[in-house]
Amino acid sequence: MFAKVNTEVEQNLAATFNIRSIPTLMVFREQIIIFSQPGSLPASALDQLLGQVMALDMDQVRKEVAGQNQQA
Repeated sequence: MFAKVNTEVEQNLAATFNIRSIPTLMVFREQIIIFSQPGSLPASALDQLLGQVMALDMDQVRKEVAGQNQQA
């Protein structure tokens, strides 16, 4: 799913995700932020990024997130 958010209207959402510049590209998978970068990407780079995100082992990602949360 792709979504566009108007950060002027959704200021709380922008603050929650620390969005400081427009555009900002964020990729979520299974409610986890996988990628966040200000600016846009060329189509080929976006395709490559989406392929990498789809190839992730989400069990491993969840373990890493849990480990980071325990350290915080």
